[in-house]
Amino acid sequence: MFHLSVRAALFAGLTLFSAASAGDASFSRLNALRINDRLNVMVALAGKSGGAMQVWQAYDCKTLSAEALYRNLLNDRGVTTARFYGSEFGRYAPPQPGPNQDADTLKRICSLPEKAVVWEQIAPTDRFGATALIDVASLKRSGDELQVRLGYDYASSDFDPPYDAPYAFKVENYRFNCQTQTHEALSLMDVDDKGYVTDSLDGADVARRKASFPLTPLMKQTFTRLCASADLPRFHALGRFTPAARKAVSGDARAILPDLSDNPASVMAALPLDKALQQQLHQLISPWAMPRFRQLSWVENSPSGKVEVRIDVDDQGYLRKLENYGIWKVQRLTLGNLIQLKFAMSIASQPSRLETLKTTLRFPLVAGQQFEADTDLVESAQPSDARRTRQQCKVQAGGEARTINPAFSGRYLQLACRSEGDAQKPVETREAWLEDLRVLVPLASKLGSAAWQETRLEQVEIMR
Repeated sequence: MFHLSVRAALFAGLTLFSAASAGDASFSRLNALRINDRLNVMVALAGKSGGAMQVWQAYDCKTLSAEALYRNLLNDRGVTTARFYGSEFGRYAPPQPGPNQDADTLKRICSLPEKAVVWEQIAPTDRFGATALIDVASLKRSGDELQVRLGYDYASSDFDPPYDAPYAFKVENYRFNCQTQTHEALSLMDVDDKGYVTDSLDGADVARRKASFPLTPLMKQTFTRLCASADLPRFHALGRFTPAARKAVSGDARAILPDLSDNPASVMAALPLDKALQQQLHQLISPWAMPRFRQLSWVENSPSGKVEVRIDVDDQGYLRKLENYGIWKVQRLTLGNLIQLKFAMSIASQPSRLETLKTTLRFPLVAGQQFEADTDLVESAQPSDARRTRQQCKVQAGGEARTINPAFSGRYLQLACRSEGDAQKPVETREAWLEDLRVLVPLASKLGSAAWQETRLEQVEIMR
């Protein structure tokens, strides 16, 4: 859809600023924010088949370095449909180093006519530690139209949903009509204590949430004073304000999205299984399905792409599996990598757990064996809404495990399985039960009527 390099976005930004400077410059651009030596800039680029992409970048004008912040994909109505922070989809990641750019180009960007913010306090700090401010440097008036940038400084940092973007400061850009006394929210930004824009809203996204940005008594009082002012740069209220350079995270701050990077046990532990179900699972595992390794990892290579997999064994013999798809991560708690007990995603706030299990599965597995497993998976937030899945498997003769990957030893049995779930296409799989390690590994799969896709296991590492 988009053919864009960071350098192309950089030059598009230069063009955008140059055009604005050459034309009507009565209103400051609302897609840029300069805090001390850091200049945050957003450039929007149209897609060839509709929609657009917004690219946010930050420039350190002291060291002349560039960093990529995030990208928004917009549909043809201007509504954000996807957010990427680096390679992460739908969740915040810190700024990434930009490509090497020549000093002359960066100097040109840093010389753009976007003034550094100058905050004037307009109300006493409230009991929650929030301070309302106005950026005097960006105040503009054209006829009856007033442009105002509000700021809200917070005593500590917190996280904003849905991306868990950290913020210690919020910026809101408004247009106010001095004659009709009406206002319009134009754009909003979250800013961390280092001066990076971490999240934003503008255009159609702001319009859809118009009711969330009312004209408060403080705003109306301040805007009315500004309308009566003959010298906006000299506007004075309670005095100049400088936000703290470093802020601690609030004691009440809670990130809503799980960090699955190191396959932690804590995410799954927060959603315990029913005791009766645990007893049922224990009887299935012991003794013939107890894993014979502590950690196992591999890379699955199929026509759909590569997936990094890591499996850790817990004290009860369950397998905690992390699947890294690049733009997001998935964590599963399983029995032998065969039956899913819990499920979490890096872009979902609520994990799911197994509520009921009806199965004819018995260990040890033998060639000729057939079994079924009916499962109900429920989310912690909506326990009444179960996702039902039926899995039917046939155990077949296998061969030497080293034919799957030289790191494996012993023999394997092959499982041919079919899974069907609520409103989902059936999935067929061919998998191998490694008798030495006591774990199931993928061989091939097909979704619905699609063709079979073979899976190769690479970079296998075993820790016993």
